[in-house]
Amino acid sequence: ITGLYKAGMSTSEIFGDLNGYLAGTSDLSGALRASVDLAAASELDMVAASELAAVTLATFGGELTTSAERADFVNAAMNNFVQTADASVASVQSLADAFVNVGPTAAAMGMGVETVNTALAIMSTRGIQGAEAGTQLKSMLLGMQADAAKAGGAMEQLGVSMYTADGAMRPLPDVLADLGAAMAGMTEQQRNQTIATIAGSYGMNAMNALLGEGASGWAEMEVAIAGAATMQDT
Repeated sequence: ITGLYKAGMSTSEIFGDLNGYLAGTSDLSGALRASVDLAAASELDMVAASELAAVTLATFGGELTTSAERADFVNAAMNNFVQTADASVASVQSLADAFVNVGPTAAAMGMGVETVNTALAIMSTRGIQGAEAGTQLKSMLLGMQADAAKAGGAMEQLGVSMYTADGAMRPLPDVLADLGAAMAGMTEQQRNQTIATIAGSYGMNAMNALLGEGASGWAEMEVAIAGAATMQDT
């Protein structure tokens, strides 16, 4: 509780309807409930669980305005961590370690928690986990962003756009699907050179893992995560 307050959360964001909970008319909710459930359903202790809840809210919940929205977001996000771990090779701890590195970059590019976790889940099946996965995914995203902003860049030559006409980032799986289709006829050498140009030397493994699964693999992982056990189920 102290940690959640230190992270700047309000009482209602931490407890939900505290008066109702004390009166026995409502359940405990908010970030505290999310932290308790997450610690019970994963290898994290209460401190680590509350830190992940606070950091995730601060990183991805900036546009939420009401305490109820922020409390609901934290619970949904922590559930997604547990379900992602259940549906992949990753653990909640390794996902948390990855988020430290990739979270701010992904959030700044308009990506949500679910998209980041799906990418990390796919990467975990290729042996890329933890802080290393977060760094590689961040490098890939930054490389893609830099290439897309460059006149005559590799993505432009391939006819692939990262952004819509109004400047919003397109969904990451859609961009990756377009890249995969555009490189379908390349030799292995051409493909590797193109990926290195777009993703950078440190983001190549991340892009190769995600392109290797393709759009169907991404969709299958999303289905697996959605159908996995929640914190309450676990």
